Amino acid sequence: MLAAVLPFGTLLNQPAPKEVVYKHAAQGDFKLFCFPPAGAKSGEAHPAALWIHGGGWTGGNCNSFFPMARYTAARGAASFVVEYRLVKPGVTTVADCIADCKSAVRYLRGHAVELGIDPHRIAVLGESAGGHLAACVGTLDGVNDPADDLAVSAQPDALVLYNPLTDFTQSNFLKLFTNGATADEQLKRAREVSPVFHVRAGQPPAICLHGLADTVVSPDDSRRFAAAMKQAGNRCELVLLPETPHAFLIPNYKCSEAVVVNALRRGDEFLTSLGWFAGEPTLTVSDPPSWKSKWPPTQKSK
Repeated sequence: MLAAVLPFGTLLNQPAPKEVVYKHAAQGDFKLFCFPPAGAKSGEAHPAALWIHGGGWTGGNCNSFFPMARYTAARGAASFVVEYRLVKPGVTTVADCIADCKSAVRYLRGHAVELGIDPHRIAVLGESAGGHLAACVGTLDGVNDPADDLAVSAQPDALVLYNPLTDFTQSNFLKLFTNGATADEQLKRAREVSPVFHVRAGQPPAICLHGLADTVVSPDDSRRFAAAMKQAGNRCELVLLPETPHAFLIPNYKCSEAVVVNALRRGDEFLTSLGWFAGEPTLTVSDPPSWKSKWPPTQKSK
């Protein structure tokens, strides 16, 4: 039986989750951090929630998204946080980040029975760079790891995007595509991994939540993406949050606990509207608010 009320503070500083290696790459083994659904019973098939952390494609850590995964697990989803390769000049690119996240979806779908997952109810959720990667997983046909079994679909069944970048060509992050390229080559590479240019009919339902005070990724990115999705006949909700800056989902970073809780509840309501969860969101603000001075913890990146 799911908890009636879940203060956000109870999701922090809990024991480390189980880990499973979903991919081997030249840079090492890459993991999924696993959070089993509340009240899970053998033989049941639960929705899955795959969380992707942000960090500008060059940093960030999985730990900061453990609370989010614990919440979706409490709501009944088999939940995971994915570790992926970060961009390093001359070694790895944004395309590698995308390929890893698609590999993770394939792993979940290919191991659905043992993980207790419904392979037709896999949501991908992410913030900032993680929101971009989630949107890419939902829209890009290409950008796959050649070692993957491409017979297993990497397309998720729902997207929850928090302040996502959807157009590299209009952003300050275009420099990620320099690496000896001409200006035209940079734009070409950037366009190839910009979700707004890859929207078509039949893509998964999505929700975009974006802060109107975001000066890192313009709210116009979410406006344009939502408009393109709707024009293609796809469901896409747009939630613009007044006076809210970038990276509003990370605990104890820029925003109050109330802002984080509201954002998670809005994503919950979207998944509930798809029939994945039951009842109202259970997440509440702690009394008193529970931010810890050393949260989020740091983690060495690969």
